[in-house]
Amino acid sequence: MKRIVLFGDSTLMGFRNGKPSDTLAKRIRKDFQGYEVINMSIADYKTNNAMTRVDRIKRLDPKVIILGFGVNDISIDDEIKPGKFAANLTNIIETLGSQKIILLSPPFTDWRKDSSRPWTRQLQFELVTEHLSKQLDVSYIDLLHKMANTNNLNELLQADGLHFTKQGYNLLEDELIPEIKATLANQNELVSN
Repeated sequence: MKRIVLFGDSTLMGFRNGKPSDTLAKRIRKDFQGYEVINMSIADYKTNNAMTRVDRIKRLDPKVIILGFGVNDISIDDEIKPGKFAANLTNIIETLGSQKIILLSPPFTDWRKDSSRPWTRQLQFELVTEHLSKQLDVSYIDLLHKMANTNNLNELLQADGLHFTKQGYNLLEDELIPEIKATLANQNELVSN
């Protein structure tokens, strides 16, 4: 079975109105029929926690892995340094295979509603993910700036300023679908050469 795996925190998990939801995985299933879409994301996970699940994901042998951590790593509560975040992501990417990964930057969070996720840390961690994408030759989506540069920023997040609304998932899906297609096409080119 061909698989697409979502591996991240509550952003990829689809946390809606205080409860887990399969929102994003359902949307991807519609666009990629013939693929099993498995959501291995866990709310409140940081990259430190993710390290414990990498082998389980590798055993699934997915064609594409959407890697979306950072919303919890950027929190100054139980703070993770940007260097540790980079090391964790590097380990995850190298273990799972860079040609399969679509790396997301941490998403925008409204620091006015949640002061534990300041804008400066959001920018720092986006720079880390962008640098890693270039260094490790990984597909990349700068979710932070895609969100921050929209005209309807307030409509992308729920009242907590952290979790996505339907419009937030629309934006994410619009960014992801072409990247998934490109990642699958690149794999087919590698196989046929």
